[in-house]
Amino acid sequence: MTSDIVLEALQSMEFTQDLEPKQLEKLASIATYVTFSEGATIFREGDTSELVYLIMEGEVSLLTQVPGHGQVTILTIEPGQLLGWSSLFPPQKKTAGAQTNAPTKAIAINAVQLHELCTDDHDIGFEIMSRVAQVISNRLSAARDLLLDMFEPSKEKKQRRK
Repeated sequence: MTSDIVLEALQSMEFTQDLEPKQLEKLASIATYVTFSEGATIFREGDTSELVYLIMEGEVSLLTQVPGHGQVTILTIEPGQLLGWSSLFPPQKKTAGAQTNAPTKAIAINAVQLHELCTDDHDIGFEIMSRVAQVISNRLSAARDLLLDMFEPSKEKKQRRK
């Protein structure tokens, strides 16, 4: 896939929407197109990786090991969303696993180069890191809700949600 097609995809994604054209061009210059078959493991919890992904098509489950419950799906990542944010921060270890639920197309971005881009260009850095912070907040909230659903007695759950 050419960088023009990557650029076109970035223009339409939820995570990158409203970025300026020059900012999108900079992102496209450090991005590549990747595909995964259904059931593919993109990464495992604890893996070290220098890639973050923006999902173009398909869906990806975020998975974590919960003692006494085995592997649990935290949430599902859909087109336009960011996958693998932890690669942006040392030690670049994945906080969850990622497995495709369907054939999936994505844009892979080198996290080291993205971090350098954010450091060199504070405008894009602010935009990207603000969006990453929102992703982290949403994922923490989803993980909290999952844990409450797993461990809170159902009667208390109903009262809490009122």
